[in-house]
Parts: sequence; structure tokens; C-alpha cells
Amino acid sequence: MDRPPPEPAKLLSQWEAWERGDELPGRTMANLKTGEARVLLEAAGDEAAELLAAWTRWEKGQSVPAEVLSALKAGGMRDFLASRT
Repeated sequence: MDRPPPEPAKLLSQWEAWERGDELPGRTMANLKTGEARVLLEAAGDEAAELLAAWTRWEKGQSVPAEVLSALKAGGMRDFLASRT
């Protein structure tokens, strides 16, 4: 089954909901995952290497959602998503 392509504007909206405190870290990570955020990170190559590394730690169960979101925030995830809208 083919998945729809990522929608950066929707991912940014979900990210901003977490930043405002309107969404829990676990739900935010689930939303980003189903929204195919990883596809965007992989497509960006070296530009998003730090973000992808944080994401991968979560996928491998090496980090909890709150830690990953903090790392993604520090790495510029919001700006990354905004630049793709």
C-alpha cells in the first residue's frame, strides 16, 4: 500500500501544538511518525543528519519521546519543517 507523501505544513502544525503545550510528547511523536516526518528528514540528507539521528534513537527505543523532542527542538526541527512549507 502506498503512503501519501509527507505534508510539511501539517507536520509543522503538529509540532507547534507540542511547543504550545497542547499535545503530549508521545502523541506528538506518533503524529510525526504517521505524517512521515522521517521521509522528510531522510530526503534532506546532511542538512538533517542531526535531526535524523535523534529520530532514530526514538525508533530504536533508545530514547523517550520527551528527550527526542528536546533534541529535535535544539536541532532546529521547527525551522526545518517551516522551510518545507
